[in-house]
Amino acid sequence: MLALLGHEAMRRLRDAHTAHGLTPRQFHILGLLHDRGPLAQTELAAETDTAASVLVTQLNPLEAEGLVTRTRDAHDRRRHVVVLTADGEQRLRAATAAQHEVEDALFRSLGGSQRAELTHLLMLVRDDLTDGEEHCATPSSLDRKSR
Repeated sequence: MLALLGHEAMRRLRDAHTAHGLTPRQFHILGLLHDRGPLAQTELAAETDTAASVLVTQLNPLEAEGLVTRTRDAHDRRRHVVVLTADGEQRLRAATAAQHEVEDALFRSLGGSQRAELTHLLMLVRDDLTDGEEHCATPSSLDRKSR
């Protein structure tokens, strides 16, 4: 049941993200940049558990659309620093709103306290699976409390 629900949830979330011109991975990248500020490309690859070459294929269209910029680090010219732009912030907000609509539809049969309990239980499972590492979680900027 978990696999079936996960598959359906991912399909709906992917549709919400692509409706805003983002892949789920690009959505995650924008969220990380929002939360953490500018990141070196190597740090971003590590945070997203993505090979550097694959990350470049995600960043190129984001940069072409003006959602992020990449510049050389002034202190270490070998490093590229990725920065979220104002347009990227706006796109992230729109995609986040769409994601929240999907979540509301997925959990519409649950009452408020049931939803809170499910969130709590899922966080316990996540923390156990990742030894407390939150890299697999949605960036904190997308938490409903920050809306």
